[in-house]
Amino acid sequence: MPVADGGEGPGTGVAGILDGAEEIFTIYRYPLYGYLRASAMGHEDAQDVLPGFFIKMLSNDSLGSADSQRGKLRSFLVSCLSNYKNNWRRSEQCRQNKIRPEADLSDADEARFKREQLATLETPENYYDRRWTAELVNRVRRRLAHQFEKRSRQDLYAALARLLSTETPENETLIEIATRLRLTGKALRVSLHRLRRDFRDLLIQEVQRTLAEGEDVKSEIQHLLGLFER
Repeated sequence: MPVADGGEGPGTGVAGILDGAEEIFTIYRYPLYGYLRASAMGHEDAQDVLPGFFIKMLSNDSLGSADSQRGKLRSFLVSCLSNYKNNWRRSEQCRQNKIRPEADLSDADEARFKREQLATLETPENYYDRRWTAELVNRVRRRLAHQFEKRSRQDLYAALARLLSTETPENETLIEIATRLRLTGKALRVSLHRLRRDFRDLLIQEVQRTLAEGEDVKSEIQHLLGLFER
C-alpha cells in the first residue's frame, strides 16, 4: 500500500511504501537535505546532490527493487544517499577550485536549516532521524485534521490538537474550550481521549509502513520519540 493513499490498514513493510515515489520524495526531501547539510555539505552542493540522487533512484528502479530484507526505508534511503554523496564528492574534486557565489538564503530548505541550527549539535544521522520523525508526526496530524474536516468538525480539532502532547491538561483550559465549543466537560474529555487514541493508531500505521517484516513497531516509535528527549 503506498504512503500516499492514506488508507487505514497497515502496510506490509518496506515494499508497501514503494509505489508512492512522489510521496516518498515529499516526506523525505527535507530530512535528507538536512542530512547533507549536517554532513558539512554546502547549500548549493546539497541542491545539486539531492535531485540527482532521487533521479538515480527512480531511473535505476532502486525503490521498486527494495524489499523487506533491506530493513527500514528510512535507513535504506539515508544509506544510499551517503554512498551517492561520497561518489559525487569524488567525481567533483575540481569544484574545490571554483569560486562559488553566496548561497541563496531565501531558499525555504536552507532558511529552515539555518533557523533550526542543529548541524553542530548532533550527528548528521541523528539530525536526519529527528527531522524525519517530525515530518511523520506532521503527516499524522494532517490525516487527523482531514478526518475532522470530513465531519465538519475543524473547530474541535483546532481546539484539541494542541493538547495531543499534554498528559494532563489543566481543568481551566478544558473548561474554556468546552464553553467556546458549547460542549459539556465530559463530552470534551471524551473527544480528547478519542483524538489521542486515533493519533496513536495512525502513528503506528505510518511507522509500520516503513519497517521490515517482523520489526517491532512500538520499539521503533519509542526510539524515534526518544530522539527528542536527548
